Amino acid sequence: MLCNALVNQRLPHALLFSGEHGVGKATAALELARISNCSDLQNQLNAQRHEKAAPGLASCGTCRNCRKITGGTHPDLHLIKPSGGYIRIDRIRAIYGSLALKSDEGSTRFVVVEDAHLMNKEAGNCLLKILEEPPDSTIFVLIAPDTGNLLPTIVSRCRHIRFNPIPQKELADYLVSHQGLEPDHAMVAASLARGSLARALDMGQTDWISYRNFIVDLLVELPELPAAFRHAFAEMLAANRDKLEGIFEILKNWYRDIAVVPRSPESIYNHDIRGQVETASLRMPLELIIEKSDAVVRAESALAANANPRLALDAMLTKLAQ
Repeated sequence: MLCNALVNQRLPHALLFSGEHGVGKATAALELARISNCSDLQNQLNAQRHEKAAPGLASCGTCRNCRKITGGTHPDLHLIKPSGGYIRIDRIRAIYGSLALKSDEGSTRFVVVEDAHLMNKEAGNCLLKILEEPPDSTIFVLIAPDTGNLLPTIVSRCRHIRFNPIPQKELADYLVSHQGLEPDHAMVAASLARGSLARALDMGQTDWISYRNFIVDLLVELPELPAAFRHAFAEMLAANRDKLEGIFEILKNWYRDIAVVPRSPESIYNHDIRGQVETASLRMPLELIIEKSDAVVRAESALAANANPRLALDAMLTKLAQ
């Protein structure tokens, strides 16, 4: 779709890339910036138009523009990321000020907004005004999991491209061929990654399955453990925030699996411990499974909003112990 737009000189001024974390949205945005400014682009476009073949463009990776974009030093590449859990209006205003100046490079400027769903209301409205009257030779790429937390007026001004999850077999094959994993280990990691290459790589590069097993065993035992243990465990988790994203993924996958296994056992993620999943499902009513899953999501959202980690995790573990 993007190659067609480049060949026909109809690349929209605003794009929205949505999809699961780790499926290539940011990678595609940077490659689009490289291709659009690559010194070899015109030769490729001429070849495509002459041959009338299906477009297949690629940056050379070696010219000055390609190298500077890859290194993040190109003056016409503007990357916007959250700070403190949000993207605030001052960041959007600063970019707008930069875009008002004439480009020294004479290239196509790119503004890539990662985690665009984390723009606060003021930042979203400021970006909307820019999109309504976009600067010349400037492409905006917004990256978000979905459109739910974006202003509808912003979504309506973007060409929306959905990035689908990567098939499980492709992920497993990649882990075997590029990471040297055993096929069984690769298949488990690919299943739990839910179509995300970033998650699959993380699971393949660490002793992630053993860690998953530890967390699952703890969940099974949690109702029998004293409250003092839960408080101590919450404190330990709060002190190791770098591991929380992985723990939240384990918890969400677990409760999702024990909810669906009675009706669709072939679709569970933790298929290598299916027996444990089925046993847990028999012991817990669906209403309680949903309540516990909601508790995990609430804790994750609270931490993203800079809530007190110790209190948020303590509340979550108290619910999970029921």
